[in-house]
Parts: sequence; C-alpha cells; structure tokens
Amino acid sequence: MSSIPSPDIHSDENETTVESTKQKRLPRSAKKRLRYERLREQRKLTGKKKKKRTPSNPIASIVIPSDSSEILTDQLVSVTGKTFKRAANDRLAEINRDSEAPMICIDCAYNESMSSKEIASLARQIGRCYSSNRRATKPVRLILTNWSNDSLLAQECRRVNNGFDNYQIILDDKPIYETYPSERLIYLSPNGDKILTEVNEQTIHVIGGLVDESVRKNMTYQSCQDKNITCCKLPIETYMEHSVTGGTFNQILSINQVFDILVTYMTTNDWGQTLKKNIPERKGWVIKNTEDSDNKNKIETV
Repeated sequence: MSSIPSPDIHSDENETTVESTKQKRLPRSAKKRLRYERLREQRKLTGKKKKKRTPSNPIASIVIPSDSSEILTDQLVSVTGKTFKRAANDRLAEINRDSEAPMICIDCAYNESMSSKEIASLARQIGRCYSSNRRATKPVRLILTNWSNDSLLAQECRRVNNGFDNYQIILDDKPIYETYPSERLIYLSPNGDKILTEVNEQTIHVIGGLVDESVRKNMTYQSCQDKNITCCKLPIETYMEHSVTGGTFNQILSINQVFDILVTYMTTNDWGQTLKKNIPERKGWVIKNTEDSDNKNKIETV
C-alpha cells in the first residue's frame, strides 16, 4: 500500500511565534514610533486635562487713600499689573498736590562729573526710587532738582525707564537751595559731619545724584559747606557693627538704597529694622546690641 502524504499543517500558534519573532527584530526607531502611536491613541481616548495657566502679570496690592490727607492702611485691593500702575500713579499725583507730604530730593547737579556709564547707572537708580515710592506704605514727593530735559541724564532716564515722561516726579530746573530755605534741608552724604537721628517729615532730605565709580570723596559734602546746608551721614555705625564673616564695611550706598532707608524709617521709626532691611549683606554690617549703640560715636548728632 502506498502511503498518503500528510498535508502540511500550520497552526495559529506557529504563526504567532513567527510574527512575534519578526516584531522583535524591528529596528529601535520603529519600536519607538509604535510606542508613541499607542500613547497618542491612549490620550485621545482618555482625554488630556489641560493645566490651568496662571496670569503673566503678578498680583500686586496697593493701599487706597480715603481722601487726600488720610490713607486707609487696612483697605487693600488686589489688582493686576496695569491697574496697579495706573492706581499707583494716581496716588502719587495726589501726593504731589499735597503741600504737607514729606519730600525727598535727588540733586542732579553732578552730571558733568560723571561718565556716560555712570549717568546711565544714575538713570536706573532714579527708576528704582520711583518704583519703591509707588509701592511704599507712605509715599513721598520725589523731586529731581537741577534738572534739564535736554541733558544726557534725561535721555538716559527715557531710555532705561519705560514711560519715564509719565512718571509722577516733580522736575525742577533750579538748585534745591534756590527753591527751599537752607534751614529746611538735610543733605545725605557718607562724608557728613553729623549723624541723622530722625527723619522729620517737615525736613527736605536731599540725596546727591552722583554715581561715583572712581570714589571721588567729599563732592557732596563740599557743596553743602559752600551753601551752608546741614550735611548728615546715616546712623550705620550707631546701630550696626562689622560682621565676623567679613565684608567691604564701607558706607557708600546707591541712591535708591538711601531713598529706601528714608522711606522705610518714615513707616517704622526703627533704625535697626530699617538698616537691616536695606543695607546689602555684602557690606558686612550687622545690627549690634542696643546697649552698645550709644557709646562709640563722638560725632555731633542732629
């Protein structure tokens, strides 16, 4: 008897094995693409939850005055950036119309003594003073004296400070001593022969608009001597001492740092808290014990 040849039988199991073998031999890029396709299909089915985006402008708080003479410190309104700027500018405009509001002046009489780089730095510091004044609990009338709209300083202020022409700053082309009596003026200088002990709101505090990278000494002090204006230094040595970790230990501060110290003290009436907050750590000054603060400085006080 002749045998009947048995037909070839291909089971499903064999086909699966072959297919899986082929799949294993796919190049890495193809496997990667398959995984990506599976993930995309899965996202379509489940639906991807979108994250809630936060607004780009930070939320700011501003104190709303109840009238021209009183500020409600407990009434805060949260607003976005543009609204804050508009409200803050309106608030400063109201302050500028108030003849009883405290004044801080930046004396712009030293332009010819500075390089173009120093003038650009001065323009930025003026912008920081204005920004601090807008956010201050108790803002002041900010005045620029010896001002010229055609000067290099004016050009730099417009270049580095967006919207400078709309700033609520009082611009005076005269020297400060021609506009106000000398007895109302206190000029701040690290070379002052007296120490500032308080910030009287009836006094006009003047900051020299001098960014002196070459550290030319006594320019502002000599100007005060010539015009018989009281010249004071901040009470840094009275309330602070050298840190054991070191530092520069100098008392030369930027214009906006001096401005922030004056404005902060008007609110706190606390020199220790004010100086600690506004003097950079790199200077190396730290608050000392209060019982030691009365004995080490022999300079005449104001």
